Amino acid sequence: RVEMIETVIKRDFPNEFTGTYEFDGSSNTLENHFSELGSDRTMWKFTSEFKFCTFMMKTIGFFFPGMFRKQSMVFLQKFKEFAEEGKDVREDPDAEACAN
Repeated sequence: RVEMIETVIKRDFPNEFTGTYEFDGSSNTLENHFSELGSDRTMWKFTSEFKFCTFMMKTIGFFFPGMFRKQSMVFLQKFKEFAEEGKDVREDPDAEACAN
C-alpha cells in the first residue's frame, strides 16, 4: 500500500488531464492527452516524469529504471481494459503484484 498526494495541474476533459503524485521522497508528473480518431477510437498520449528526492530513491531510479516503466505499462494496460471492455481492474491481482 502506498499513500500519495495528488495535485491536479490541468483538467480539461475530454482532451487533457495532468497531475502530480507525491510519495515517499518521490514525485511523478503524469500528462495525459486524448485525441479522437473516429467515432470509436481515441489516441492516448501519456508522459510520465519521475523525480526522486531522497538518496535511496535516486539510487533505485538509477539502477532500476525499467521497474518504473514496467509499472507504468501495467497501469496503462489496465486502463485500456477498463475503457475498452468495462473490466473492473481495481482488485486485479496482476496490478497488485506489479505494484509491490
